[in-house]
Amino acid sequence: MNLKAELVTCVKDLYTLGLNTAISGNHSVRFEKIWMWITPSEIPRYKMKTTDLIRINMKTNAIMGKHKPSREWVMHKKIYENSGANAIVHCHSPFTLGVSISSNFTKVIEEADIIVGEPIIVENVPSGSVDLASNVSKCFNDNRVRAVIIKNHGVVAVGENLDKARSVVESLEEWSKVLTVSKIFNVK
Repeated sequence: MNLKAELVTCVKDLYTLGLNTAISGNHSVRFEKIWMWITPSEIPRYKMKTTDLIRINMKTNAIMGKHKPSREWVMHKKIYENSGANAIVHCHSPFTLGVSISSNFTKVIEEADIIVGEPIIVENVPSGSVDLASNVSKCFNDNRVRAVIIKNHGVVAVGENLDKARSVVESLEEWSKVLTVSKIFNVK
């Protein structure tokens, strides 16, 4: 499968899993070091096709495609500049957001801890802003960081490929579900 098809499949799968709504979240893949494919704005995730993806030259900021790119494309660009990542998955994972707002992450699932590492939680600033792009991207200067949780907004995960970035988001959501259930039953 080519990168564009992998990206569209990932977007649709994460929508089906409930980690994004029809038009929320944005995902990208880097190729040939200076290019990225990124999801467009306002295209329902369940209808997305490879022809909807936007191609951006990260050196010149040239944008090619029939739609507008995600308004957070600058955040993706800055993350690629500050990390060795080749894929970025940004979801609005409900349990992860709930846990990040209400408490701290405690280690409850060894496997998730291995995949996710130490998630960093940052305060929210307006989406699509240069401030958000800078705040999130600088967290990925440390190659041990695989997930940044933006309070009241979403999760940004990176990986050397889409499967790795996606596994971080999915593992973090599983971790958050277990934490939520443990809090409901008052387990310490």
